[in-house]
Amino acid sequence: MLGLAVLRGRSALDIISDVPNKDLLATRQRHYAEILNDLFDHGPHMEISRFFEFICALVRVGGVELGGIDPWYESSSIIDDLRNLASLDLPVDRFPNPVKTQIRLALLAYCTLTEMDVPYMLLANLLRVRQGHKYQVDPFEDLARQRAPKKGGHPLGTFVPPTTNQKRKRISKLAEQANMRQVSTALEETYDAVVRNAVYHSDFVLQDEHLLVRKATRFSKKQRCFTPRIPLEELDETITNAFAFFGALFALYERCRMSFGDFKRAFIPYDLQYKGLMELVFDEQDRLIGFRVYWPNGTCGYYARTKEASIATNITFEQDGSINFMVGVYAARRGPFSPLVEYGAQPNYDFRPGTQLKPHWPDDLKPYKLP
Repeated sequence: MLGLAVLRGRSALDIISDVPNKDLLATRQRHYAEILNDLFDHGPHMEISRFFEFICALVRVGGVELGGIDPWYESSSIIDDLRNLASLDLPVDRFPNPVKTQIRLALLAYCTLTEMDVPYMLLANLLRVRQGHKYQVDPFEDLARQRAPKKGGHPLGTFVPPTTNQKRKRISKLAEQANMRQVSTALEETYDAVVRNAVYHSDFVLQDEHLLVRKATRFSKKQRCFTPRIPLEELDETITNAFAFFGALFALYERCRMSFGDFKRAFIPYDLQYKGLMELVFDEQDRLIGFRVYWPNGTCGYYARTKEASIATNITFEQDGSINFMVGVYAARRGPFSPLVEYGAQPNYDFRPGTQLKPHWPDDLKPYKLP
């Protein structure tokens, strides 16, 4: 069964060559990649105001986080662990039915994969930016609701985060507004709320040919009716679609982050009023991880996300969830160059870190490079 076989591999988001029926899985992954590819196209975002928002979406700009607390890496590790466990030759004396054991592992991996925040945040923001809107740190924040305080509980009550279904509905709306309905259609093929609830609430029985859900029913394409019995081939199709879709999404995501090599060591005229210059930041593998913005009064804004930390300097997070900068001290008597430069004075950009090189504002308003 293909959906169960996708657990066997080295990476949670890479389907490797030793997977049985790999051609079918690869076909599904290519299908989803063709649908998602336009979301990662640089072309519609080359105007500088849109380019910055596109970069924010790819970097996943957020607040300061120290000590490696990005849950994306933990979710990936869980799926890696489950896939590695599924690849083991299980001793029959301890696992009398190894096929069912692999199905159970596949179900746990499927639920983890489809409940991760990162793919939904990424999709929502890419669709927002595609429409010319600003990046939002949390594009689903308004969907959270406050629960009234309980006796003996916190006096302010608690906040209930948005559900996966709510996030998917938001993405469907954004996809329709962006004339990319095929994105939400593809996403719908990866998710079965009945299966998800049954697994997370321990409300299923795994039979030889079916997954029996005890407190719900779903429409079976094979049987053409609502039934609590989910044929394993239908379950297999859903799991396969999920791994193919998210595999395609993150493969494109990684490829896109690696595609900014031409901007390495380049300064980009970012803000035409204040005369800010943006420089993209990369990791050791030349993946895009952040940006640095230089202002002509010596102030510098910075953001970078790595596995170990998320660092922000002179960055502000607005009430609408967008990103802005602290630009430092304004000129007492501004000159014609920028509100940040005194009348009669010259712009003074900060040094590039680790060098004695200072950027300058270009006459032709095009990106340029320093050594």
